[in-house]
Amino acid sequence: MKRIFLMLQRSVVILSGFIWGAVSFFWLGYSILTIGNLIEEPGSLDYEWEGERMRIFGLIGCVLYVLVFACIVWFLKRQKPYLILFLLSMLGSGIILISYIVMFRE
Repeated sequence: MKRIFLMLQRSVVILSGFIWGAVSFFWLGYSILTIGNLIEEPGSLDYEWEGERMRIFGLIGCVLYVLVFACIVWFLKRQKPYLILFLLSMLGSGIILISYIVMFRE
C-alpha cells in the first residue's frame, strides 16, 4: 500500500510539473512579448497606441510568475526528490512545446 501511495505521489508531481511547464511557457512567452512590444509591427497604429501601454502588464505578468514559481519551489524544497521531478518534468514540457512549435510552424 505504501508503494502505491509513493507511486501516486510521484505521478501527481510529474503531472503537475508538465502542466506548470506548459502554463509557464505561454505565460512567460506572452509577458516577454508584451514587455518588448514585439506583438505588433513597428510603425503600426497598434504599436504606438496600445503597445506602449501594455508593457506594464507584461512586467506585472513576469513578476507574478516569479512569485508563484518561488512559492512552488519553496513548498517543494523540503522534499528534494519531488522538487527535482517537478523541475525536470517542467523543463520537459517546455522542450516539448518549443519543439512542437518549431517543427510544425507554417
